[in-house]
Amino acid sequence: MAAATPKAVTAGGIFVGIATGIVTNLITDRWTWTLVAVLAVLVAASILLAILPSANTGRARHRVRADHSGSIERSGATGREGAEIDQTASHQGTITDSSVTARNAHVEQSADNGGRIADSPSDMQ
Repeated sequence: MAAATPKAVTAGGIFVGIATGIVTNLITDRWTWTLVAVLAVLVAASILLAILPSANTGRARHRVRADHSGSIERSGATGREGAEIDQTASHQGTITDSSVTARNAHVEQSADNGGRIADSPSDMQ
């Protein structure tokens, strides 16, 4: 089963919200068990759509860039559930012994112009 895209979740939320409003108006006009059941299903669907974006958001992305005499050493990264990890060292900047663990987060480590990040592990979960 394919994962729902953010646009599909948003469209579904709008549809469920409109349908919930219509059923609520019908219940206030003429109350029936069928309408109450439909309203309960719509409320459950809106709850599901609200928590769906916090579920697995896809593959992790890890970008490492060292240029202009920059260096990154012993600073691995582990990303899960849509994590984005960017490690950049440039213009003699260094990142050393600074591993990153992230889950559904965006993490950036950047050292430039002789800057240094050392012994600084990050855990974003």
